[in-house]
Amino acid sequence: MLPIVLGLALAAGVVHAGPLYPLYYAIDMPPVLTGYEMDEQQNKHLIYTGLLRGAIGGLAIEAASITLRPGASAGAGGGEFSLKTTAGAIKGGLILMTSDARQTTLLFTGMYLGERVQFRMAGPAKDFGTATVSSKGLADTTFIAHTEYLAAVTHAVANLSAALQAQTISAADSNLRLITAYQSAPGVP
Repeated sequence: MLPIVLGLALAAGVVHAGPLYPLYYAIDMPPVLTGYEMDEQQNKHLIYTGLLRGAIGGLAIEAASITLRPGASAGAGGGEFSLKTTAGAIKGGLILMTSDARQTTLLFTGMYLGERVQFRMAGPAKDFGTATVSSKGLADTTFIAHTEYLAAVTHAVANLSAALQAQTISAADSNLRLITAYQSAPGVP
């Protein structure tokens, strides 16, 4: 019975047999601004805001911002982010922030072009956010293949001018080359 259920799940596209297709990213987070926000009871809470710049999936980031809040413990927190490329915006962008004595890590997750995407940024825990944090890597996605990513980008830019469509699709097509270059760089796991 189990082989039949697995066969039906595979046929329906529920289970992915191979690795999913990543998006290469190179993102910088300039120093964040520190401020406060007030809740309904007029209690003051620490808040960090900032910008992101760089590229994801071969496409330049046109606009991106982050908002972070410390959590109940010193080693955790979170927030939201927005990120937009020519092909579209990440929807439901959430950030999980963890920190230990050595490193602060931000895990970004959201929906991009109809698929799940997540990527990480990390930096020294001491004075995190006071200097630019840069990160390069492969964002986990639920895209199955390069062709599926290109089809999603092509569909997303269908209403743009022909020149901007061609430029965006060409930039997205470079993602495969960027992945290969990143994976062949010395010191990359």
